[in-house]
Amino acid sequence: MNLDGLRRWAGLAGGSSPDVVVAGIPYDGSAVYRRGAAVAPERIRQLSAAMPPVTEEGHLLTGLRVQDLGDLEAGDEIEGGWMGPMERLAQVASEAFLTVLGGDHCTAISTLAAQARRHPGLSVLWVDAHPDLCDFSRGGHWTCGCALRRALDASGIEPSRVVIAGGRDYDPEELEFIAANGMLLVSSAEIDRDLPAAARKISERLAGHKVHVSFDIDVLDPAFAPGTEIPSAGGLSSRQALELLRAATDRSRLVGLDVVEVSPPSDNGDITTFAALKVIFEVWGMVKSAREASLFQVPGKR
Repeated sequence: MNLDGLRRWAGLAGGSSPDVVVAGIPYDGSAVYRRGAAVAPERIRQLSAAMPPVTEEGHLLTGLRVQDLGDLEAGDEIEGGWMGPMERLAQVASEAFLTVLGGDHCTAISTLAAQARRHPGLSVLWVDAHPDLCDFSRGGHWTCGCALRRALDASGIEPSRVVIAGGRDYDPEELEFIAANGMLLVSSAEIDRDLPAAARKISERLAGHKVHVSFDIDVLDPAFAPGTEIPSAGGLSSRQALELLRAATDRSRLVGLDVVEVSPPSDNGDITTFAALKVIFEVWGMVKSAREASLFQVPGKR
């Protein structure tokens, strides 16, 4: 793709006191099927130059100040390396919207542990075909099937503050954990049957909370995102995912996003990377619109 003359992040990068801070965690050592997500942060950055600084509904992102910290290394094994990226991310000012580029989903261990420190009382919207709640999966305690379980351990976030959206592949242990801990699971099938109702259910659970969205690209059907570690049939369309994110967070305050499991070596014409970028830019648009709306609220009214 010819990106000559185009600047990364749609030319939004630069300026002091950033509104958005971006960081990559180029790690895929927890993948047990197909590796390749370690090269995603750089590919996402490269192709961000092709994105316009405008949302799909025509709202300008110009004026949004984006700072890219570059990549944060987790070492050879996330079990021993997650604290390094976490400590750096935790230093980001709480006013900035944190955007982390994975990497496999175990990079969310660092991200959520940092976010819990930046935003006490944090809630999480885990958008994923898989809950990743196994204590032991595919030969280890720190594989991708354990990503959310280990993230909860590392962050101290209460499981009941987590909503899982788009699930469709489960181990029995995960469903037991969800039921025992009062977690909300909204499946891909439920979203497909009635997206507005599914989004309302999530919105009600998250209402009034600070929310971090952890978005595994495999929540999308492989027709929309083939470049991922574990393609799972029956997933969301790109359109459904964007509508879900918008409606499910309309009563909460978005404070961060990580996008994981993009695997450029398995992709077809970069369509998975561009799907990830669409999510990132549209979420940034939601954040910008919410901040602008808060500036014009009449005191004492909601």
